[in-house]
Amino acid sequence: MSGTLKVLIMLVLWFLYTLIAYKACLVDCCPAASAEEVVAPVKEEVKRFPLDFRWNDPTAYQNEGFSEIKRGHLASMKDDNIFEITGFYYEGETAPEGFDNMGLARADQIRKLYLGDIPEDRIRLKSRKSGGTDPIEGYFESASFKWIANTVEAPILEEIDDNAIIRFPFNSTTKDVDAEVDAYLDKLAKRIKISGESVKLTGHTDSKGTDKYNMRLSRKRAERIRDILIAKGVPKAQLKVDFKGSSDPVATNKTDAGRHQNRRVEVVLIKK
Repeated sequence: MSGTLKVLIMLVLWFLYTLIAYKACLVDCCPAASAEEVVAPVKEEVKRFPLDFRWNDPTAYQNEGFSEIKRGHLASMKDDNIFEITGFYYEGETAPEGFDNMGLARADQIRKLYLGDIPEDRIRLKSRKSGGTDPIEGYFESASFKWIANTVEAPILEEIDDNAIIRFPFNSTTKDVDAEVDAYLDKLAKRIKISGESVKLTGHTDSKGTDKYNMRLSRKRAERIRDILIAKGVPKAQLKVDFKGSSDPVATNKTDAGRHQNRRVEVVLIKK
């Protein structure tokens, strides 16, 4: 065998050895370079609240922070005030059996968390529609709390931000004679005549009577407030009337106090 051939064979053997050694190093010494790195999926954190709810579910879920909130509520209790729990609900949620809407069912679930610390006759339940029909994923807050004066019936006038609720006597289309309501309507009329804003007036009733009768009664209540504002100089075009009968209660219809809260006209300011 010639010297040149020997050299060539040695070079080939050296090349093969180097290639095999390099691949072995990739597998044994540098595993990250020989295989795709496996990245664990990032688990999305579920946002929770001290007291939260799920879609179409009245259950009140207690989480971190609720104990402190509850202690704050109990610390504000006086000898004669009433603890008002308002449950919020969406139009697309189904009312559980025994309740007029999901909001009242949620408020009732919260009530049970306070029984034993607050006497049952000092807890009042309300509901408020938040709107929306599309299901909400995950958890959300859906309640508010406040201590109110211990009165047998809800106030005739209740102002909430720029909106208001005017309550009516049983089976009546005429609001209670009340200086506070008259002053509010005077103030409202002056404002919208200057601003050009519109007002939506929605009439409601309690559950007494037939659906047909209550629809007519709720319409007349809304029209009554509309006519008062027109008499104060508000253009009719700025006033929209709606009516829902007994279909959208804010309180239980099982008590006199609850029915009085439901006999109402809601005044909603529509800003330009």
